[in-house]
Amino acid sequence: MFQRIGAVCGVLALSAVFTVAPACAQSGSEVVGRVGDRPVTMADLDEAWRKNDPSARIRMLQDLYDTRRQTLDIVIGDILVDREAVARGISRDALLAQELPSRTLPVTDEDIALLYGQNQNSFGGRTLDDMRSEIRMFLDQQRPTQALHAFMNELRADAGDVQITLEPPRTVIEVDADDPVFGPAGASVEIIEFSDFQCPFCQRLTATLEQLKTAYGSDIRLVFKDYPLPNHAQAFKAAEAGNCANQQGKFWELHDTMFSRQSELGVDDLKRHAGALGMDQAAFDACLDSGRFAEQVNADLTAGQQYGVSSTPTVFINGRAVMGAAPFEVFDKIIREELERAQQ
Repeated sequence: MFQRIGAVCGVLALSAVFTVAPACAQSGSEVVGRVGDRPVTMADLDEAWRKNDPSARIRMLQDLYDTRRQTLDIVIGDILVDREAVARGISRDALLAQELPSRTLPVTDEDIALLYGQNQNSFGGRTLDDMRSEIRMFLDQQRPTQALHAFMNELRADAGDVQITLEPPRTVIEVDADDPVFGPAGASVEIIEFSDFQCPFCQRLTATLEQLKTAYGSDIRLVFKDYPLPNHAQAFKAAEAGNCANQQGKFWELHDTMFSRQSELGVDDLKRHAGALGMDQAAFDACLDSGRFAEQVNADLTAGQQYGVSSTPTVFINGRAVMGAAPFEVFDKIIREELERAQQ
């Protein structure tokens, strides 16, 4: 009924349309079709899917993983609840009757207003007052399940024998020698961002990435790739400017300036920013005017499309895709999982 829409700046459509539902139970060598005596394997099918519609593929595989992971968490939680009931010598129902009431939170006006705001465009012009009783009823129905999940999470936090071996989908992203990088080459977690300097959601993500740099230090490495969307008239030249600044070792300084001043991305503005940051003005101006890095920006765009990028920001954390300006908690959870995986 209600959902929260992901924060992405836009979609760069692909001309090819070719969709295949994932059949993950079948191995790559399994034959799924034939033309005469020539077999078509599951690997052939997946490769064609990857080439023809990588964006749909990456989203569908991610959705499949997310659904399986959520279900796995519930299965593990159920096992822990049953084990706790046995440990206390009572039935599962008796245990839940003891534990859930205190975890069942009342629905507040703030909760209702928040959900309304997140879904306002779906309500056909109905006001908050129009929707208040319906939203309250929906939230009331969700509270027992939320209380159960809260109890499961507490049991899991205290358990020392829970392991997750479900592997998420990963995309291997090639990092070029001239890609702007922040952090050590040997970091356990590599975060590759496809971004657009004129995209407001990309700008929002910069604060999250700064939090991650503070929280994880040398454990993470950030790599920036250009993905200027065609509906952002100044984004392509801003991407070129970033490469010109990178040539002078000033990429991240100009990166921060362009994101903090998104209304000032005209060519004259970009040159002014470069001068304020202490760059060699003549060299920067000549670089930007010549279009020296236009081919490289286009190469990033083409590569991004092949990897399944269609909107900005799109981030790959050790190959795990995060689409949109997800909150810090989403990135933090994935990074912690990757650091734990690196220690195994």
